[in-house]
Amino acid sequence: MSRYPERIVCLAAEIPGILSELDALDRVVGISAYTTYPTEALTIAKVSGFEHGSIDRILAQQPDLVILTSTVQQKLAAGLAERGASLLHLNPHRLEDLYRNVRLLGAVVGEHTRADALARRLEGEVEAVRQASQNLKRRPRVYFEEWMDPLITGVAWVSDLIHTAGGTDIFRERSLKGRLARDRVVQPQEWVTAEPDIIFASWCGKPFQIDQVRRRQQVEQVPALQAGRVYEVDGTVLECGIRLIDRLHDMAEVIRNAQ
Repeated sequence: MSRYPERIVCLAAEIPGILSELDALDRVVGISAYTTYPTEALTIAKVSGFEHGSIDRILAQQPDLVILTSTVQQKLAAGLAERGASLLHLNPHRLEDLYRNVRLLGAVVGEHTRADALARRLEGEVEAVRQASQNLKRRPRVYFEEWMDPLITGVAWVSDLIHTAGGTDIFRERSLKGRLARDRVVQPQEWVTAEPDIIFASWCGKPFQIDQVRRRQQVEQVPALQAGRVYEVDGTVLECGIRLIDRLHDMAEVIRNAQ
């Protein structure tokens, strides 16, 4: 019998991508319907959504480990625990949690060396962007919108990406303190009066609609809208996985062009 899990269900969409890098994707027997990468994972049985899922369908895969993330999946985790499932429930908040979770997953699947190398590579890529951002003439003011009703600004690792890329997150303090979405609610006029130079948006699984933003009250003088610097960010920005590095490069390019 193996010392490590051989049948893993990943209810967090970012985990198959990490396990693939650790050469452990072949152990994954179930994924979230929101999983988009890597391509090789998309043929694996989809057994759950994000917040909700069928316990029976998940357990039908006979997992020896189920991996979840965030407080949003708390009820799902509790239901699985009641049925005797072994769980790894991650709860990332900052960008640095990505590196920690990579190393933790490496320990879980017995791939310590690969995990450490991956974490070091990710850390190095982030540091390279941070160093390059030091040469920018200015740090543009950035508003990130995760949801539109109510308005919710980004989780802390998104704020870290903005900061690393050379921007100034107008709600950084709120993001750093707000683990829960309700703690990151933005009042309708707050982002307007903050006068962001750039707007990034990723509406948590729903297509971004810039016309809806333009119809909001008193937005005519918002610099980002005047300059046309409003950008939809790929939804993987809301997953604390390896694709955050791609999103960091996307943001850095926008911020460089806003100088």
